[in-house]
Amino acid sequence: MTAKDGRSTAGGRETQGRRSAVSGLEIAPLRGLRYDAARVGKPGNGSARAVTAPPYDVISPEEHRRLLDASPYNIVRITLGTEPGGVSSYAERARLLGEWVDSGVLRLEEDCLFYVYSIDYRAPGGNGADAEPARRRFLGFTALGKLHPFAEGVILPHERTFPKVVDDRLKLLEATRANLESIFLLYSDPSGSVDKLLETLASGRPAVSVEAKPGEVHALHPVSDIAAFIRLTDFMSRERPIIADGHHRYTTSLRYAAETRAGGTAIPGSNWQMMTFTNLHGPGLSILGTHRLVKLRPGAAKLALERLRKGLEPCEPPDHQLIVETREGKTPVGFPAGILEGRSGVARTSYALLHDVVIGEWLRDAIDGEDAIRYFKQGTGEDQALASGEGDILFRMNPVERGEFQEVVQGGELFPHKTTFFYPKLWSGLVIWPIEEPERLALK
Repeated sequence: MTAKDGRSTAGGRETQGRRSAVSGLEIAPLRGLRYDAARVGKPGNGSARAVTAPPYDVISPEEHRRLLDASPYNIVRITLGTEPGGVSSYAERARLLGEWVDSGVLRLEEDCLFYVYSIDYRAPGGNGADAEPARRRFLGFTALGKLHPFAEGVILPHERTFPKVVDDRLKLLEATRANLESIFLLYSDPSGSVDKLLETLASGRPAVSVEAKPGEVHALHPVSDIAAFIRLTDFMSRERPIIADGHHRYTTSLRYAAETRAGGTAIPGSNWQMMTFTNLHGPGLSILGTHRLVKLRPGAAKLALERLRKGLEPCEPPDHQLIVETREGKTPVGFPAGILEGRSGVARTSYALLHDVVIGEWLRDAIDGEDAIRYFKQGTGEDQALASGEGDILFRMNPVERGEFQEVVQGGELFPHKTTFFYPKLWSGLVIWPIEEPERLALK
């Protein structure tokens, strides 16, 4: 399939071509900028909730406006600017960041620290076979991670990036010289030994706690325990973490570091990035499905459904690979052995088979134009969109299994566009890392 619509290529052809890692990831503590609660908590200036925000790439223009109205210090003024749906000056955003630092709205931590990041939340989704447990507790830690080109195989991507997005983030990074948001990575700890350590470290009162949405509380716990950090450093030195969210920001940092080196203006700390790590196998991480709603050409529904009936096999949950749903009903299905034969890696996953075979071959002439596929993260309006006629066939996808996800990524392949939906999302504005801060001058 073409890259234009984000579809996967079959047979694992869209890969990174990376070599095996010689070693794992090097991490370091950071001296971060955090909001001064006494300043942002004053009447008229809002609270911690008023100055923080979701990640920049999931904010709609409507939510952007609401966040701007919440506080003159909301982090979205820098991550996205002051023009909802438009483009704000990168220089103006950098100036605003500098004003907040100079006026004490943002204060630099006195010491180099790492942070335990906890989130108590209710996972989104419905009451189907793939419904999530009612409550979960996410535990991760935020630190600096050393940048490595993907070809080195130390940090692994699971999806491709788009140059236009990287260009935007690069201009913002060049202007602010700061990591405004943490990227999100996954390590592998099936025994949960790191989770136990983080739970202990997060037992005290957090430095900041934000109810990001009803029932979802994000908390940041600064830690200066050297012994604990040595344990984490040793553990990560053997890990090849996978990026869950933040591919564009990571790619931006790689490009920034390379361009400043080439120009002879390398910034101290530019070979590092603020990262938050959690356990791929931990109970606090939810991996949800991302569904596909397809719009058909007028009069093509009968032909499309007939092809699906011939090509797919009815299958009882939980053994089904996806659910085909129309406004008339739904059918759990699987792919027959003949389609699976000869396929391996990402090409054998249900997401790749859907795009390469079902949409790319069977329904190609029945789909209503290039923009006929809409993506819905589980529980974000797919039911209403189908019912209202915004699309004709809803392919309800199962979440990618953790073992399958790890195997595909470590094998050097990328998943189709919008396959994984990791939850919860990291909240922006809890901590910022200025890459020129003096205590990191020794970082190379």
